Amino acid sequence: MVKLFTVKETAGLLNVSIDLVYQLVACRKIRHERIGLGRGRIRIPEDALDEFRARATIGPIQEASEKSLARIGPLKHLKIS
Repeated sequence: MVKLFTVKETAGLLNVSIDLVYQLVACRKIRHERIGLGRGRIRIPEDALDEFRARATIGPIQEASEKSLARIGPLKHLKIS
């Protein structure tokens, strides 16, 4: 059986505010369930936390190719010494 977390528990596990969890739910950035009548209570499956973390993780920086740098154009606001 999959463990379902409350919004408060999810905020604690992700180390973010409760408001941010509500925003993630509203924007459908984290998978959740609504249990009950009307708006229902929000419950977030344990595996949805792993999915969210995987999507939010940024990998190592890879060397940019000349083609991608040419597409960006010159960066005039940076001082290169």
